[in-house]
Amino acid sequence: MPTEGIYGNVEGLAQFTRALSRAGAGGMREEVKQANFDVADKLTAAAKSKAAGLSRQQRSAAESLRATKTQNYSAIRMGSARKPYALGAEFGAKRRTRKGNVARGFRPWRGNQFDGWDGGPGYFLHPSIREKGPQLIQEYMDKIDRLMSEAFPE
Repeated sequence: MPTEGIYGNVEGLAQFTRALSRAGAGGMREEVKQANFDVADKLTAAAKSKAAGLSRQQRSAAESLRATKTQNYSAIRMGSARKPYALGAEFGAKRRTRKGNVARGFRPWRGNQFDGWDGGPGYFLHPSIREKGPQLIQEYMDKIDRLMSEAFPE
């Protein structure tokens, strides 16, 4: 399961959930869906916790984090009509004011193009993914392995 950034792809997961349907294991499909959601939910909680120690803007933006789920993947959504600044709070800003300060109260840019900064992107969500991701991926794969052995015993 290669991971790149915040995207992890479990090769064969879609085929596995289809096989569960054909085998009449609808309850197992729900367990896979829940396992997907659990990863996103735990990352959301970790990011909110990390943001608690940051600026008021970042804490507020982190409140808009929410985990979502479908049969084959889970996602973390950020921002809303009331918090359109959420991505700026996570990644900062490049633009500077006339006085040289970063625009609109955002922290310095930590996005996808670094200017000498080597800590990785983001202030709260992406650092949480880097910190918690490997452990959560292992937990997820253990659960998928268990479900596969229950659904298709040898």
